[in-house]
Order: sequence, then C-alpha cells, then structure tokens
Amino acid sequence: MKNTLGVIPARMASSRFPGKPLKKILDIPMLGHCYERALLSGACDTLVVSTPDHEIIDWANSQNIPSVLTSHSHQRATERAKETLDILSEDGNSYDLVLLLQGGEPQIFPDDVTNLKDAFSGKEYESVNLIYPINAEDLKDPNIVKVIVDKDFNINFFSRSHIPYKSNHGFRQLGMIGFTNKALHHYTSLLPTPMEEIESIDMMRFLENDFCIQGVLSSSPILGVDNPEDISKIEKMMLNDKLIGIYKDKYI
Repeated sequence: MKNTLGVIPARMASSRFPGKPLKKILDIPMLGHCYERALLSGACDTLVVSTPDHEIIDWANSQNIPSVLTSHSHQRATERAKETLDILSEDGNSYDLVLLLQGGEPQIFPDDVTNLKDAFSGKEYESVNLIYPINAEDLKDPNIVKVIVDKDFNINFFSRSHIPYKSNHGFRQLGMIGFTNKALHHYTSLLPTPMEEIESIDMMRFLENDFCIQGVLSSSPILGVDNPEDISKIEKMMLNDKLIGIYKDKYI
C-alpha cells in the first residue's frame, strides 16, 4: 500500500476571484467542501490544506482541518504541493504518492480521489491527471483546459485553445493530479518551459521534458470555480448532493 499525501492548495489573492477559497457555497466555505469530500474517499493517509495566507490557516484551525503555511512566491500549485511535501517530510513523514486536489473544485467526488490513487497500482506511471469529456460550448472557454490523449489515454498536450481543431468533442483537464514522490521532486527541479508559460498550465512542464502523464476518466463532470458568477451555477449543481448531508452540520 502506497503512503499517500493529499494536498489542497488555496490562496486568497486570486486575480479573477479574490478571497475565493472561503466564499460560501450552500452556506459552507468552498474549502470545506473540498476537504470533507476528499476526506470521505479515505485515499489519503494525510490530507492538508496548503496556503500562504494566515486567514486560511486560522479558518482551518477553527475547523480542526490540518494545514501547512507555504511561501507566497509560488506561481504553480504543483510547486506549493512540493513545498508542502518537504515541510511534512522534515517532521519525519514519508510519502510515496502526492495527490494535488484543487481548492477551487468544491464538487470533488470521493471515488475520483480513490481512482486517482488506484491508477498507480501495478503501474510505473510518474503522474496521472483526472480528465472528463468536454462539450462544444466549453471548448471555446479559455478558463477550461483542453486535453489531447492517445488511444491508451496517455496525455499528449494541454491547451486553453479550442483543440482538436474543428472538433466538437474531446476532453477537459480536471484539477486533480497525482505524482510519485520522485516525479514531484523532478518537476520542481526543472525550469519553467515555453508552453507552460504561454498556456499557464503546470503540466506542460512535464510534457515538454518527455514525462508521461496518464489520463484517468472522472466518473462525473466537476465544475471549477473561476469567477463569482460560477457560485450560483455550482450551487444549482450541488443543491441535491447527498454527500453534503454527511458533513454540513460541522459548518452550519
């Protein structure tokens, strides 16, 4: 059994939606949804919120949620996950896998967290990324990262542009990514790459350095929250979500 660290990165200084992690969705802070739903999976031996903001640390402490204070300097969530791994390792913890679970995707399904971890079982994957079929409308949205995969679901490319050209279907990246300990260390030892910076997509750094990233199909679509208008959309999607009933009393 691989010892697994789950990291939920979050910061208050979002350019499109300042204060996003603690905005409420159905009366529960967004980070509360992310943490509780990931916890329900049972896939992580340790699950923490990783943030450069004392406001988030204070909130996490008030909810008895483990948290790690990290640097303000990180440009990528992947780099924040690596610092989190280093801090916890200094305390004598050891992890084989790191699951990066975005703090802006409150609709996390526990089965997806489990499937992300299980994808490493018996395989030599360095990294795995949750993906889901995309619709024609979302292909036009630059906030949604599109994914090209081969017949074996190895990921060939990520882009915010409409790819494949003239296609009305394909896959979208979801913000749940798994790394081996070694791969995450390797990632942060590499310099940022041209396409990573052009597309503003962490995982292009791996592809441009010939790493293999395996696509893992999500069981359900997950709406990421990128701007204030997304709150009402996701509240409608989660209104009858049975998982909320398991943890809502902790927050309401």
